Amino acid sequence: MNKVVVTGIGLVTPLGFGREKTWSELLSGKSAISPDNSNHGMLCAEVKNFPVPKEVRLTSMAFLAASEAIKDSNPEGVLPENFGCTVSVSKPNLGASDSNKINFSEIFLQSTLGEQLYRIFRLKGPLQNIVAACVTGTHSVILAAEWIEKGICDMVLAGACESSMYPLYLAGFKSMGVLAKKTVSPFDKKREGFAIGEGAGIFVLENKQKAVMRGAKIYGEISGWAMSNNVCGSVAFNSEGKVISQAIDKALVKSGSDKVDYINAHGTATKLNDHIETKAIKKSFGKKTESIPVSSTKAATGHLLGASGAVELAFCLLALRDHVVPPTLNLHNPDPECDLDYTPNKSRSMLMQRAMSLSFGFGGQIGVLIVNK
Repeated sequence: MNKVVVTGIGLVTPLGFGREKTWSELLSGKSAISPDNSNHGMLCAEVKNFPVPKEVRLTSMAFLAASEAIKDSNPEGVLPENFGCTVSVSKPNLGASDSNKINFSEIFLQSTLGEQLYRIFRLKGPLQNIVAACVTGTHSVILAAEWIEKGICDMVLAGACESSMYPLYLAGFKSMGVLAKKTVSPFDKKREGFAIGEGAGIFVLENKQKAVMRGAKIYGEISGWAMSNNVCGSVAFNSEGKVISQAIDKALVKSGSDKVDYINAHGTATKLNDHIETKAIKKSFGKKTESIPVSSTKAATGHLLGASGAVELAFCLLALRDHVVPPTLNLHNPDPECDLDYTPNKSRSMLMQRAMSLSFGFGGQIGVLIVNK
């Protein structure tokens, strides 16, 4: 089986345009979440200073992130037929947020987001869009890793983009009672939910042997992964975190080690998710949990929904590169039932070799990725 590495990272997030801008703002403790007057004062994390119509925000963000990832990787000499694409979107942007009209041609174009990038960059390998709620980006990266592992591709453009600043989506999440009203504070005793964000996280994944042969810069190896599903309900997981823990265990086995130095949690700041995720991590790592720093970066970026897993995988890779753990913002009154080391409020320098990214989604979707420095 071929080993899989990441040789390019592209980000567009509410914290800024580009990989390094986003990363530096995250480490500095900045949050991009604020009330949005166009959305009835609801907390949102919008990509600001982006001079394109809302109808094309999704495709524009994806193009910018993909362009950065490809430039970063510099994939010269790779045959187009060996270069695949699985850049996905879990739901289309229905149109301008101040309009009640739905443009179905736009919806179709955005639901084939990967196809547009595929044509722009003249790729000829396999192409697929994954729809897995808030695990869409994670599952897309897993699919890309499997293509490379099995020799189907030498390189894959992989990740996700999402822009859901549309009244219909916001109203749906609000009616479920999962949106924060005052502040996003994962694992805090007074946590009340998340704020919807938008953005893109896109990678160039590559066959490790060929990346080394061409002298490519390598951020890390994707050594373990797992996909699973919880059937307890459309928006709820097993209260003991059993299914999540089983997925973590499978990813650890595939990676060849039970050691992890940092975990980027799904951490939505909802009452149930944070508690169940904590239980699952403790169930998988036992006493080792005490020495593993964890953080939720959603208090900084907002919840990027389908793109969240991809963006958070980028944070894991950059954490390994720079040996620094990003903070969990707004954690001032820890919930006694959430008793891990969540890296409260300030980033922390430490040597790291392996990191894990966890993603969960409505419908019971679960995704786990492990990366080695």
